[in-house]
Amino acid sequence: MENVNYEKSIATKSYLIPRDPVKIFLSLFIFFVLLLPNYIWAGIKCLMQTRKDVRGKVILITGSARGLGRELSLAFHRLGASIVCVDIDEEGNEMTSEMIRGEGGTVRAFTLDITDREKIRSMHEAVKNDLGPVDILVNNAAVVRTNIYVNSKTDELVREIIDVNVLGQFWMNKEILPSMLNRNSGHIVSISSLISMVGTHSLSAYTASKWGVTGMMEALDQELNMLNSKVVLTTVCPYFMDSNEEITKNISISFPVIPLKVICDSTVDGILKNKKMFTIPGYLFLAIMFYKILPSKSQYQMQKLFGASYNYCKSDYDTLKKYQRETKSL
Repeated sequence: MENVNYEKSIATKSYLIPRDPVKIFLSLFIFFVLLLPNYIWAGIKCLMQTRKDVRGKVILITGSARGLGRELSLAFHRLGASIVCVDIDEEGNEMTSEMIRGEGGTVRAFTLDITDREKIRSMHEAVKNDLGPVDILVNNAAVVRTNIYVNSKTDELVREIIDVNVLGQFWMNKEILPSMLNRNSGHIVSISSLISMVGTHSLSAYTASKWGVTGMMEALDQELNMLNSKVVLTTVCPYFMDSNEEITKNISISFPVIPLKVICDSTVDGILKNKKMFTIPGYLFLAIMFYKILPSKSQYQMQKLFGASYNYCKSDYDTLKKYQRETKSL
């Protein structure tokens, strides 16, 4: 009986054994042998890296009517690029465009819902006919709103956040990427969030959308590597920024929000240096890695120390009151 149980135990754990153990072992051996030289070479390239020239390039930026989108539009225009401003807010988008025109820049403005694939296709055709192919696509447009996960009254808000923040980037990328692949040249940028690396309470839909965007970019990067493509990807993960007073006034955080200009300058620098992924500030990347290996209780304590608190809408407050239990004393 003991032999039978032992054989069953071995059989049930057979999935843990690689199909070709020798091949896996040799591959891992070669991987670790080459790891140090790869680190050294990456360090050398980082030290020698220069910012690329975007003069005469066509840069399309979504969410350009205000905040970071407007700042990026102005910054790239001042570097000599032609700017395509895309936003659903016609008035704000036109204001950004007028600011660029006032400085003698080349700009085209499109009032567009980025969840509408047909309108994206029409916009892209107009851009190609007028300015030429898009060289850099900056996916910046996003909806940022708090919501309690179990509040059924915010279901439409959840749908809007996912549609704009995730599907909007999918549709923009799927429309413009083929042109880049045909030219074997181009750059796609996703403005994600630090929240895409650590779950945050009361921002469940926004967190899910940014995790989805960061995962999408990592998957796309692997596909481009399979194609031996020279198209570059960049994922930017900033901390809270002072881009929208309506948002920041309802959030209380341990550290002050980062000035918009700092976020813009760091983002432009990372894009021009073809960085694959980075946080703003940069040290937060390692801080998140440390957070991930902490025990659960320690993670909750860190969230209380360094996390955020929010001013909720009435239905969110009612939901909290309905389900929240008193903390038991030890």
